[in-house]
Amino acid sequence: MSRQILLAHGYVVTMNAKFECIEDGAVLIDNDRIAAVGPTALLMKRLEGHTYDALDCSGKMILPGLIDAHTHAGHCLNRSLGLDSRTRWMDYLTKIYHHSTTPAYWHAEGRLAALERLKAGITCGVSVISNAARCDDPRIVVEHVRGHAEVGTRENPAIGPSNPPYPRAFGVEENGRIVEKNFTFDELMDKAEEAIELVNGSFGGLIGAFAAPFVMVGSIEGSKPTPADLACRLTDYDRHMMKSIREVARRQNVRIHTEAFGGMIRLAAQADDPLLGPDVHVQHCKGISFKEAMILAETKTNVTTTPAWHQLQIRCPVPELIELGANVAVTTDGTAPAMPFDLFRAARDTALLQQAALNDPSIRPAGKILSMITIDAARAIGREHDLGSLEVGKLADITTVKVASPHLSPQLMPIHQLMLFGNPGDVSDVFVAGRLLMRNRTVLTVSEADVLESAERASLEAIERAGAKHLLKPSDNFWTGAQSRLDTLREP
Repeated sequence: MSRQILLAHGYVVTMNAKFECIEDGAVLIDNDRIAAVGPTALLMKRLEGHTYDALDCSGKMILPGLIDAHTHAGHCLNRSLGLDSRTRWMDYLTKIYHHSTTPAYWHAEGRLAALERLKAGITCGVSVISNAARCDDPRIVVEHVRGHAEVGTRENPAIGPSNPPYPRAFGVEENGRIVEKNFTFDELMDKAEEAIELVNGSFGGLIGAFAAPFVMVGSIEGSKPTPADLACRLTDYDRHMMKSIREVARRQNVRIHTEAFGGMIRLAAQADDPLLGPDVHVQHCKGISFKEAMILAETKTNVTTTPAWHQLQIRCPVPELIELGANVAVTTDGTAPAMPFDLFRAARDTALLQQAALNDPSIRPAGKILSMITIDAARAIGREHDLGSLEVGKLADITTVKVASPHLSPQLMPIHQLMLFGNPGDVSDVFVAGRLLMRNRTVLTVSEADVLESAERASLEAIERAGAKHLLKPSDNFWTGAQSRLDTLREP
């Protein structure tokens, strides 16, 4: 039986091809799809004599659900941990993620991440499994997505091998104990494909998957640009990795996600079947050359980017990529050590950094940065046909924002004001596939208290196992220093 819900009397921002906005607008949901979009009076007249539920959205903006196309699973249980010793932050978290966690940890983290996303209006996300990629134990991925499904949001784990050298060691839970095991690259690829097959399309289609090596070219610097005189040629490992990822993606019918920094794109283009093209989205792209930007645009590779302080010096050339015709989306990369699942802030900060770097305040108008967290993000993950805009036939993933608030009033230029001043606390109602998950900021699918309690417990247990409690201490001059300082080295 058809179940219809009418979201009425809101300011509808469609993000369709014409970017239509409708004052006193309405969206009609029919089961899991959008059945109509238009003026409230017109849709109510059309529904005369029909039975439907009405949701009064007066004082609210009605938007497509936001999409965060790159984050890291695990981070929600480690936010701020190691922040006062940023130089070794990756080492600290890798020790926890790769050697001190159980499948139960990843279930608790998945629920917390999904809850935070939900309350921020994010209906769909992509998550690399840990900070530097884990795929050795498919149970981790299964539990992570189960946590998201319980909350009701969409999740797409990005599953693939970490960087060389190989073999790599991971702590795998067996009979209640964590046992260190070594894995070759090919063994990890087999495990990655097993995990993709287990989760892709599960929970009624809420869950997708990506084949995802941690970085595009693993033989050079893994997390920052490599100078051109060092990024000389692909290795046999690089070629084998790319070929293996392509084969898994084809067999499992999934897209590809990875990270890249300056030097990697130019090298990847040397491969017979590079990790470039319209079925790929690449995160960061900091420090890439203009030639590399052209390669991304010419191959129609999707780009995702996140604001960070060093983008003033080592920039992802977002305006140039857009002018070249590349699709670019904004992501949070959240949430550790210091970025929440706040796509409004991420989009705003990305624009601000580009403006500062180019000394041009006209960079990235408000409408475009909203596009970069909705329809452009949907395009990046290959879901523009059913997500990212409010159009008839698309899935009813919808977020409403309370704009009748002091910091968003008066409503002179609504999109400008949302993108300049909006925050997750403004999100009011969230639907995924027509299912109401949050109403007036009350979550309807899980107990928030239970999610928070289990997350706290799982986080502290893993930190204890990793011997990382010393990272909970603030810097030695926390209350007085102009620059954070440690008197002793903090070992991982």
